Amino acid sequence: MSRDGSRTLSQAYAIESQSFVLHTTAVLSQDGIDRMDTSNGLVMNAPGGGTSAIFGPDGRKLSEDLPDAVEGFLYADLDLDEILKSRSFLDVCGHYSRPDLLTISVNDIERVLADNA
Repeated sequence: MSRDGSRTLSQAYAIESQSFVLHTTAVLSQDGIDRMDTSNGLVMNAPGGGTSAIFGPDGRKLSEDLPDAVEGFLYADLDLDEILKSRSFLDVCGHYSRPDLLTISVNDIERVLADNA
């Protein structure tokens, strides 16, 4: 998957779950490529691959990018009130639910499914 593709999935997950998301990836070094003998493969054939990011509950990227071949730490200030703001804007299971159309009930009466007669 591409850098943009994997980041977009994490960004969409942040919006859908209305939470902070740590999108983490590993950086592949030339030593790692040599050890795995993947230099002629379709994937893992070049150093790099780092695309880590921190996304907020509204999908905004909160961290600064590191170069894709550099290992490091990402930091971001998290304001937990942003979760409440996102949940008030997009209510994924509140007023969109239709209890007049869908109900779940449990029949707790014991039934015999097979008779060993």
